[in-house]
Amino acid sequence: MSNLRAFVMNSKVQGESRSEEVDGNSVCDTVVFTCDGQQFVMKTKPDQLAEILVENVPAAQKGPTLEAIERICWLLAFATQSQVACYGHDYPDGSPHKVRNSVHRAGQNAAPVIEPADGASIRMFVDQTYPQFKALEGARSLKVVIDYMLQAARPGLPMECRLVFLSVLLENLKHTYGTQQQFAFTRGKFLDPVTNAPLSFQDMMNRMFGAVGMSPGLQPLVNLRNEVLHTGVASLTPQQQKLQYDAATDLIREYLLRLLGFTGDFLVSPTGGSVKTI
Repeated sequence: MSNLRAFVMNSKVQGESRSEEVDGNSVCDTVVFTCDGQQFVMKTKPDQLAEILVENVPAAQKGPTLEAIERICWLLAFATQSQVACYGHDYPDGSPHKVRNSVHRAGQNAAPVIEPADGASIRMFVDQTYPQFKALEGARSLKVVIDYMLQAARPGLPMECRLVFLSVLLENLKHTYGTQQQFAFTRGKFLDPVTNAPLSFQDMMNRMFGAVGMSPGLQPLVNLRNEVLHTGVASLTPQQQKLQYDAATDLIREYLLRLLGFTGDFLVSPTGGSVKTI
C-alpha cells in the first residue's frame, strides 16, 4: 500500500486545524474529510492551491480513491462557488506515478454557499453531503448543475445570460427529477402518473421542490424564465432582474443542499437574509 497525493486548484478553503512549518511556526491549513471510510487530509497552499493526502491506499483502491477526490472537488466547487478541480496526483505503484493533467478551470470570486474561511463548516458540509452526492451524481446530473451555477456566476456576464444559465439549470433539474421518478414523457411533457395529464414547467417545479420539503412562490421566476427564453431579453429593470436572479440562486442553493441531506447554516443573498438554516 502507498500514499496517494492529489493536487487541487482554485481552492479557497481555509484550515480547521494547524500544521507545523519548517521554521517552527504553525499555520491553520488542514481539513480532514471522511468519505467512503477513508480520510482525505487537505492542506491549503498559496495561490488557491491545495494538496489532498490519502494514506495507505492499496493499488486496487487507487481508482475509487481518485473518484472520491473528484467528488470532493465538485462539492467544494459548489460550496465555495469556484471551479475547484484536481489536476494531478502522485502514487508510487511501480508505473510512472506522477500524473499531471491539463485542466483549464479559471477560479472566480462568487458569493459562496458555505463560508470557505470556516474550515469546520466546510468539513461538516463535505462529510454530510458526500454519500448523497455519490448516490445521485449520475441520476440528477449534479456535476452539470454545479457547473451551470458557476457559469451563471462568471463575472462580466449580462444579467439575461445569467438568467438563461439558471433557466437551463432548472430545466435540467426538472428533467432528471421526472426521469428519476419514472414519470411518462411524451411530446416534450412529463405526464401526471395519476391523471395522465401533461405537467407544465411550473407543475414539475412545484413537485420537485415539494419532494425536499420546499414550497416557494414560483410565479415571478417562471414568468421571467419564459420571457428570457422566448425573447432573449427581459422587460424588468436591471435592479428587478438582479432580485429575481438572487431569488433563483437562493432557491437552487437550498434545493441542492436539501437534496444532498445537508443540515446547518448556509449563505444566501442579502435580500434572502444572508444566512439560512436547514
